Amino acid sequence: MLLGMPQLYEFDTIEENLILCKDLGLDFVELNLNFGYCRAEMEAKTVCDLLKKYNLQATLHFYDEADFGSYDEVVEAYLILLDRYASLGKGYIKQINVHNIPGPVVTISGVKNYIYEKEYDVYIKRLINNFKRAEEICKRNDINMVIENTDNIPAYMKRTYKDLYDNGFRFCYDIGHDGLSYDIIYEINEELNLPFDEFHIHDGTRKKCHLALGDGEIDIKKFKDLAIKNNAFVVIEVKQKSDLLVSVPIFNKL
Repeated sequence: MLLGMPQLYEFDTIEENLILCKDLGLDFVELNLNFGYCRAEMEAKTVCDLLKKYNLQATLHFYDEADFGSYDEVVEAYLILLDRYASLGKGYIKQINVHNIPGPVVTISGVKNYIYEKEYDVYIKRLINNFKRAEEICKRNDINMVIENTDNIPAYMKRTYKDLYDNGFRFCYDIGHDGLSYDIIYEINEELNLPFDEFHIHDGTRKKCHLALGDGEIDIKKFKDLAIKNNAFVVIEVKQKSDLLVSVPIFNKL
């Protein structure tokens, strides 16, 4: 197991993140393409030397809103971006994390209805094809790809995960997102033993997540044990320095 932190919103340079990472005794930073300073520094080709300077590793979080189950024209743009940043990250990005998004919603009389669920056969064929294309881009650049669960996912996505598992994909388990989804991924894992190469660890309740460890209701030790079993990258995915300073020591003592 390798232990890391997310790139932080409060910082303005990747080096600031690496300094904190080193001070906390962590192994890696998960860079984040949602942040302009991540994209700028990757494009400036300065990141590899910084990682060597601090003797740290890096993973990469892809755009939050990238929906690989969407229409071809939409996905094509994200695949172009994935190819761009995977190529820039070749040689130092170990893993890229992409979201599995439940798709557009139609609310009828207060009830959410998911278009992907209604059009499941077309959707899942498109999703699998696009994830395979994304995975091939990553493999060409010697990067592993993992698929992360988002929060508040609907029950139909149990079927999605089973189909993705059957097609050989690998996963990132965000335990706080799953708490908001009433443990759908945990239930699927109990049945299928999903291959998790990454964990996003943070505390939470049924209403909110990304809390510092100890501020929520999640049994963190249970998921630490699962991460060790999977020999995974583990991101302590709290979003500010003060929460990391609290959470990392708690996680290490579990």
